[in-house]
Amino acid sequence: MNKLFYPKLALVNLKKNGNTYIPYILTCIGSIIAFYSIVSIQSNKGLDAMQGADSLKMLLFLGIIVIGIFAVIFLFYTNSFLIKRRKKELGLYSILGMEKKHIARVLFYETLFVTVVSLSLGLLGGILIGKLMFLILLNLAHIKSPLAFNIDWMSLFYTTVVFLGIFGLTLVTNFLQVKLSNPIDLLRGGEHGEKEPKSSWVMTLIGVVSLGIGYTIALTVKDPIEAILLFFVAVLFVIVGTYALFTSGSVTLLKALKKNKKFYYQSRNFISVSGMIYRMKQNAVGLANICILSTMVLVTITTTVSLYIGQESMRRDYYPMDISIIGDPESTNFSDIEQMVTAAKTKANIEMFDELSFDMSTFTAFQEGSHFLPDMEENTDLQYYNTISKITTIPLADYNRMTNQNKTLAENEVMIFSEGENYQESMVVFGESQFLVVEQLETIPMDFKKKLITGNGYYLIVKDQQIMTAIYNTMNENKEDNTPVISHALMFNLEGNEADINLFSDNMKTSINEINPAIKVGNIYESLAELYGIFGGFLFLGVFLGAMFMMATVLIIYFKQISEGYEDSGRFEIMQKVGMDKTEVKKTIGKQILMVFFLPLVGAIIHVAFAFPVITKMLAAFRLTNVWLILGCTLTVVVIYALVYTVVYLLTARSYYKMIH
Repeated sequence: MNKLFYPKLALVNLKKNGNTYIPYILTCIGSIIAFYSIVSIQSNKGLDAMQGADSLKMLLFLGIIVIGIFAVIFLFYTNSFLIKRRKKELGLYSILGMEKKHIARVLFYETLFVTVVSLSLGLLGGILIGKLMFLILLNLAHIKSPLAFNIDWMSLFYTTVVFLGIFGLTLVTNFLQVKLSNPIDLLRGGEHGEKEPKSSWVMTLIGVVSLGIGYTIALTVKDPIEAILLFFVAVLFVIVGTYALFTSGSVTLLKALKKNKKFYYQSRNFISVSGMIYRMKQNAVGLANICILSTMVLVTITTTVSLYIGQESMRRDYYPMDISIIGDPESTNFSDIEQMVTAAKTKANIEMFDELSFDMSTFTAFQEGSHFLPDMEENTDLQYYNTISKITTIPLADYNRMTNQNKTLAENEVMIFSEGENYQESMVVFGESQFLVVEQLETIPMDFKKKLITGNGYYLIVKDQQIMTAIYNTMNENKEDNTPVISHALMFNLEGNEADINLFSDNMKTSINEINPAIKVGNIYESLAELYGIFGGFLFLGVFLGAMFMMATVLIIYFKQISEGYEDSGRFEIMQKVGMDKTEVKKTIGKQILMVFFLPLVGAIIHVAFAFPVITKMLAAFRLTNVWLILGCTLTVVVIYALVYTVVYLLTARSYYKMIH
C-alpha cells in the first residue's frame, strides 16, 4: 500500500468534516494563544521591578493553572463530540475491510495534522497577541515603566509540552474507543441517543434540594467572612442542582406534561413536548455546561470589573489620610521629622493640608457588649477578623487642639468615635477599669465613618496619657513585643501633580529611613500603585478567563446546533410525510431550538440573581461596599452577555437551518 495513503486519507477526512474540525482547530489555537500569553506574561522579569509584583504574579500563576485545567477538559469535550459524530464513518471503514490498526493510523495522521496546524498558528498568535495582552495588563495595572516584551523561549517550550500532552491523550482516547468497539457498535455510535429517555423523580428531587440549598446559602450569608467560607459550598450545590435538573428534571417535567392527556393530545403540544423530551435527553449535559459556563463568565467579569472601578473608594477606606507617619516618640525626635517633611514638600513643590499631630495608643481586642477582652493573637482564622476590634486611644488635650474645642473629661470618662455603626453601650470596660461614655462622636479629624462589615474600629478620647498607658497595659499584659505603649503620629493630605507627589513620597521615605527605619509610614499613593497592580491583575484575569469561558460557550452552542441539524434533518422529512408543511415544521422546530438554547442563559441569569447577595458580601471583604456600583456592573455585564449570546445563537442557527434543508 502506498505510504502516503493514510496521510492523504486523513487530509480528505479533515476536509470532508470541515464544519466540525475547523471550529475544533480554532478552539485549539485559541487555547494555545491564551496559555502561552499568560505564561509569558507571568515569567516576564520586568514585572519584578513594579510595586505589587508578587501579588500580580501569584494571580497570573493561578490563571495559568485554571487555563491549563480548562484547556484539558474543554479539548477532551470537543474531541469526544468529534469522534462521536464520526463513529459511523469509522465503522464503515471497518465494514469495507480496514483493520483497527489501519483506522488507528488514519486517526494518528489526523491528530498529527491538527496538532501541527494548531501549535504553529497558536504559538505564532500567542507571540503576536501576547504582546497586546501584555500592553493591556500594563495599562490596567497603571504600570508606566517601559517593560519589554520579548519572545520567551521557555514559555514556548512549556506551552508546546502541555498541548502535545493534551493532543496525545485525546489520540489515546480515540484509539481506545476504536479498539473497544466492534464495527456494528461504531455504525450505531451516533444513534445511541434515540432511545426513549427515562425520567427520575429521585434525581429531580436531588436537583431541587441541591439548588435550594445553594440559593439559601447565598441569600442568608450575613458577613464577608461567612460569604468567603460558604461561597464555594454554595457553588458546588448549585452545580449539582443544575446538572440534575437539566438531565432529569426537565425530562420529568415534560413526561408529566405528556401524561396529561388533555394537554398532550393537541397537535401543537404533542409535537413540541415529544420533541423537547428528545432534545433534553440528547443535550441536557451540554446545556448544563453552557449554563454553568455562562454563570462563571457573568460572575467572573462582574466581580473583577466592580473591583477595578471601585478601587478608588476602597483605597480611601484603607487610608483616611494621604500620609501617616507613626513612631515611638522616645526614640525619635518628631521635630526633625516635621522639618524634613517641610523641606521635602518645598523641594517637590506640593501643598500639605489637614495637618495633624497627636499622641496615640493602639491595640486590638475582642468585644463582648461593653467588655473588651485581650487579643491572644493565636486564633487568627477567618472568623477572627469578624470579631476583632481595633482600638485607638487619644489624650483629650490633643483632641481639643486638633478640633479647636475645650472639652473636659474625668478619669473614668471617655468620648468614643466608631468607624462603623455607633457604639451602643453606655460603658467601656477594660479588665477591672470601667469608663462612662459621655459623648458619641460623629466625626474625628483623622478618620471617617465607613460601612464596615467585619470587626470594628473605635477611637477613645481619654483624660490623659496615664489613662492610655493603664488601658494598654491591661489589654497587653501577657504580650512580649517592642511595640511602644504611646506613639506619636503625623498625618496630612497632599495636593499637587502626580509626578511631584511621587517625588515627595520618594524623598520622604528615604529621609525617614535615615532618621529611624522603625517609623511606620502609610502612603496612599504608594499603596495605590500596589492596588492597581492587584485589581488590574484581577480585571485582566477576569476578562481573560471570561473570554475563554465565552469561547467554550460559543463552541458548545455551535456543536449543539450542528448536532441538532444532523438529527433534525431526518425528523424534518418524517414530519412532512405525516402531513405538516415546511412552514409548520420549521416553526415547530425553531421554537424548540429557541427554548432549548435560551434555557441555559435564563438559568445563568437566575443563578447570578441569587448569587448577588453573596457576591456583594465577598466584595465587602475588599472594602468595596458600594452595592449600587456592583449592581450596575452586574446588569451591564448581563445585558452585554445576553446580546453576545443572542448574536452567537443567530449565527450558529444559520448553519442549523442549512443542514435541515
